[in-house]
Amino acid sequence: MKPTLLLVEAPGPHRALLALAFQSQGWRVLLAAGVEPLVRALRESPPVHLVLAAGGLLASAGPLDVLREALTAAGAALWVEAPPAEQEAVRRLAVPVAGFLAPSLSLGQRVEAVRQALPSQAREADDGRTLPRVLVAEDDPVYRKLLRLALAPFRFELMEAEDGMTALELARRRPPDIVLADVLMPRLDGFRLCLALRQDPKLARVPVILTHATAPDELDLRMAANVGANGFVRRAQGDDELVATLLRESREQGPLPAPVPGELSTEPHLYAMVRQLERRVGLLEQAERTARESEERYRLVVSGSYDGVWDWDVRNQRMYWSPRLLEMLGMKPEDFPGTSEAFLARVHPEDRDEVASALARHLEQGTPYDVSFRLRHEAGGYRSCVSRGRAIRDAQGRPVRMAGIIGDVTEQLRLYREAREAVRVRDEFLAVAAHELRTPLAALRLRVQGTAAALKHEHPVAPERLERALVAADRQVQRLADLVEGLLDVSQMQSHAPRLNLEDVDLGQVVRDVVLRSEEMAARAGCLLVVRDVASAVGHWDALRLGQVVTHLLVNAVKFGPGRPVELEVRADADSAFLVVRDHGIGIAPDRVDGLFRRFERAVPARNYGGLGLGLYRLYRIVEAHGGEVAVTSTPGQGATFRVRLPRAGPPARPA
Repeated sequence: MKPTLLLVEAPGPHRALLALAFQSQGWRVLLAAGVEPLVRALRESPPVHLVLAAGGLLASAGPLDVLREALTAAGAALWVEAPPAEQEAVRRLAVPVAGFLAPSLSLGQRVEAVRQALPSQAREADDGRTLPRVLVAEDDPVYRKLLRLALAPFRFELMEAEDGMTALELARRRPPDIVLADVLMPRLDGFRLCLALRQDPKLARVPVILTHATAPDELDLRMAANVGANGFVRRAQGDDELVATLLRESREQGPLPAPVPGELSTEPHLYAMVRQLERRVGLLEQAERTARESEERYRLVVSGSYDGVWDWDVRNQRMYWSPRLLEMLGMKPEDFPGTSEAFLARVHPEDRDEVASALARHLEQGTPYDVSFRLRHEAGGYRSCVSRGRAIRDAQGRPVRMAGIIGDVTEQLRLYREAREAVRVRDEFLAVAAHELRTPLAALRLRVQGTAAALKHEHPVAPERLERALVAADRQVQRLADLVEGLLDVSQMQSHAPRLNLEDVDLGQVVRDVVLRSEEMAARAGCLLVVRDVASAVGHWDALRLGQVVTHLLVNAVKFGPGRPVELEVRADADSAFLVVRDHGIGIAPDRVDGLFRRFERAVPARNYGGLGLGLYRLYRIVEAHGGEVAVTSTPGQGATFRVRLPRAGPPARPA
């Protein structure tokens, strides 16, 4: 039994084309324009195997109880053509829908879908019929393959030829039911092939459809009419126009235009086509030059950029990394497999989920892709990076490609952290400096105010009391002077090395003088200054600056080791002199040793121990200016040992 389809759709070109496509397969096609004609056809017509209805007609109809009964009684399968947004509305109608067809399907895809939806007995009855034989004359193998795919659902018998002469020979051996011929082919073009078929009595009534890559102009249409062609269609990938023309012409087989007798003169037309091709070739060459220039500019920008460039083929899951990006990570081109999985594998585990989520959000929702993460370097360790990218989408809004940049900001982050740390240290220093300056000022003010108040009374003030007050005030003034001098000195040392007044100086004598001046200060702290070995060590140095070095070391030793001895030692060899100062105080934590000689650096909290944190920095700069070195070793809780080495010849000569 021949398969019977009931097509339910409003009258128009689309319904006519669908009916023509289904009839080309030998199926009986019944038409209905609404639900009522559909029910009537199910009750009165021959058995219907399949109903294909437009979703809009069903959704706008009234109660569908009668339709349900008619479908059940006829045993017909209902298929609905509706976009995904309307399919849910159709399901809510409670109609027994066997399946859905998307409106975006091509003509061939609809035919194949209906064939698969037919009952098996109807498909078996359909297999024995004879289908039209189609001759395709086309010299472009790619378009021949596209035509083969477009016509495959119709199950026509295809014959293919790559030039007009071969097509004519095939037609004479096995006459086709219809011919598709390209107007530009070697040996025999489409116009001459059509003329030759019209002049052959056996092939004169075979429909011929001419095709070309561009839309036909007036001259093309006049030539097609002169040679007796049934139509001239512009070929386009995915377009149903050519298939529809083929179906109409294969069915009608009406009277054909009479060809011009004799040999047709096509030279003017061919000359015009050659001129048109020349113009198009010129445009293609210009476009190619522009593309090459754009590509060259792109390469220059990429090669000159400090950022790495990546390009991701989303459909094929292939990823490209530019040479700069590979260089940033210490990689060679062969080290990167070129997949998104390989990229995510190099992202730090703590950042991986965030990067994958950002990519997914951008591809699915269009959220901007702007992320920070760490990438593993080939030599080990991670580089801090920022990445931005954007997806390119097709006509349906699906992402097909994504490209962007990756910048290495490791150095910038390091500088930022250092700057932030410098600001923190500066703020802490200002707070400590204010405290350090305020303390002697407050003590000095109290002494002065007390002395002034005593002098106002009529009772005489004992000279001894007045002397003690003045000595205490002088001590606070000296402390203020030392603080201010230290600040000014550090300010100068920051911009250039300290100025030195070089002369022959005995380091041993400098140490003895400083120890003598510091005994009172050490005694107040309960410290005993032990001078173990103080050899004579004469060198070309600045005596005042060396005195500051020894003083800084002694003050530090007494401050952090009160009540315990402080040992000093001076040694010398032929080239260098060595100063060693050892205390038995609280010591220095191992993680604080490396930065001990930096400005404002402290080994202990400022709230527990006073000072500006500048003494060891000044010491280091002075020793450095003399061409020497200073080092420290310490064990927490057991004290610290500072070692200073000074070249006896003095600082190295500076370049002029």
